[in-house]
Amino acid sequence: MRKILILIFFTFISLICFSQNNNQDSTYILSGTVVNGENNILLEGAHLTTSKGFGTYTNPQGGFSINIQGGDTIIISHIGFKTLKYVAEHHTSGQYLIKFKLYSDSISLQEIAVFPYPTYKEFKEAFAQMDKQDEQIEIKGIKTYVDKKTTPNTPTIFNPVSFIYDKLFDKQAKLERKLEKRRKTINESIDISE
Repeated sequence: MRKILILIFFTFISLICFSQNNNQDSTYILSGTVVNGENNILLEGAHLTTSKGFGTYTNPQGGFSINIQGGDTIIISHIGFKTLKYVAEHHTSGQYLIKFKLYSDSISLQEIAVFPYPTYKEFKEAFAQMDKQDEQIEIKGIKTYVDKKTTPNTPTIFNPVSFIYDKLFDKQAKLERKLEKRRKTINESIDISE
């Protein structure tokens, strides 16, 4: 009898503890609006996501409604506005209203000068008169080779990868190898027939 009373006592205590934890972590509905913090204009399409991975977005009137638990972090974001983080308070079940204000996130850019030209000919002349900075870069101690595709007066820096590619995988090199093989087979067949 004593063992049964102890078992009932511990079962009762665990149920009380579970019900208290369940009340603290109960979900409730958080509703409200998202507005521009500078002029209180309602923002449509603002995204609200919780730390649990649930989310929603605001309707055309800037309103939203989301189920959350106490202690959840809500991230409110909208294009052109700074992101806002809000930690939800612990409440029991019910519906609670809130108003989030987002402030613009402006980035200042340097001024850009646009020079329009009325005709293409004037643009060409202005472009041709621009200062060109063609500096020759000389790297000492590096061997250069002349590629067949470039002019002989323009040396290029030796790159083993491009050299191997040019010799092994280039179409012209493949054709030359095929022709050389055919010449060898023709010469061998001529030698055999004689």
